[in-house]
Amino acid sequence: MAPWHPVADAQPAEWLLRQNPTDVPYAVVRRFVFGDPRRPEVWFRVVTGAPRSTDRELIGWCRTLEAAAAAGWDHRCAEESWRRHLASSGSNSAAPTRVRPAAAEMVRFYRAALRRRPSAGTMERRPSGRQ
Repeated sequence: MAPWHPVADAQPAEWLLRQNPTDVPYAVVRRFVFGDPRRPEVWFRVVTGAPRSTDRELIGWCRTLEAAAAAGWDHRCAEESWRRHLASSGSNSAAPTRVRPAAAEMVRFYRAALRRRPSAGTMERRPSGRQ
């Protein structure tokens, strides 16, 4: 008889994305399995990092863990870019408060800006298995 342990049936379901082990997570990725157990459909939901789940905001749904991690990272970069923009625009108390865009919109605009500029971005991404 082969040795068995409950860990053999364990599958990761949640990942906290952070730059350093001591940092607060910048995104949380959770794996969801839907449909027929023999041919399950796997999706990954990406939300912003926050201590309480009620404070998290949906970034998007992805088909792969790699795409979900990239969406979380892009949101982090977009959020920093938004903060720098507000700081550089010299917002003062007399100016109307700018409403922060939704997380999914920030990622969409950030990625569109990267496509417009030829070597922009902090890392070059290539889909797995392709050159």
